[in-house]
Amino acid sequence: MKSFFRTAQIVLSIVVSLALVSCSKQEEPQTAASEDNKAATAEAPAAGDRGTANATFGSATVSIDYGRPQLEGRDMLAQATDGMVWRMGMNEATEIKTDAELKFGDTVIPAGSYSLWMKKISADQWHLIFNKKTGIWGTEHSEADDFAEVPLTMSTNPESVEAFTVELAASDETTGTLKAMWGTAILSADFTASADAM
Repeated sequence: MKSFFRTAQIVLSIVVSLALVSCSKQEEPQTAASEDNKAATAEAPAAGDRGTANATFGSATVSIDYGRPQLEGRDMLAQATDGMVWRMGMNEATEIKTDAELKFGDTVIPAGSYSLWMKKISADQWHLIFNKKTGIWGTEHSEADDFAEVPLTMSTNPESVEAFTVELAASDETTGTLKAMWGTAILSADFTASADAM
């Protein structure tokens, strides 16, 4: 009887040992994998990453909220076809909010909020579109709601910009420049901010 219990104890010890070894082997790759996933999550840009551009003209503020797609080795602006309207970012439509009346050449944009879009005219020519609809997804452009369209000047950036970037720069209290940069392309437009609207 004693030998039976002793044998049972030995068998039980072996089973427990094997179970512990098996568990430890299964946990090792899972732990390594979870660490790899954490590293990948930390390194990769968050989906839906957004940026803002702001400029002040006297007491008035102009701000742009936009999505920031990554280039990832592509030349997305060059791949666009003539006549294509782009959301000027990613996910939700890009929006501009201005406390001042803006003037791009002869085109006047009253103070307020608009969605912004870019339309490809030709290989080196794009237009900036101000649309009356806001709070919409970037695939919901309605040409019927376009308020104004202004030409953009294209130039070459000596360094490639990985994440789509919009900048607003104030030269003084009444003049500024809007820039959209991606890859080596810079698309810009100068404007004035009306003191009467401030």
